[in-house]
Amino acid sequence: MGAEHWIVRKPSGEEWGIIKRLIIDSTTRQITYADVILGETGRLIQVPWESFTVQKEWLILSMPEERAGTPVQGASRFVLGETVTMEVWP
Repeated sequence: MGAEHWIVRKPSGEEWGIIKRLIIDSTTRQITYADVILGETGRLIQVPWESFTVQKEWLILSMPEERAGTPVQGASRFVLGETVTMEVWP
């Protein structure tokens, strides 16, 4: 994956979005969710990390895009202290 953008593609290879933020469980230190900016609408959604397959240059969405995530409205749905976030795109 490039240092500037973490691109998410559909299984067909078409670009779906760009990862903006990773949500990391502070206890397990594992990525749990990613906030994705959708390419077609610019909408920000939160997608479970297990919904992605990591490739060399990008991530592949491994579930139907209609079920991929929930809209992000302001703050994360987690209580501060349970998770850590990491911005990967400005």
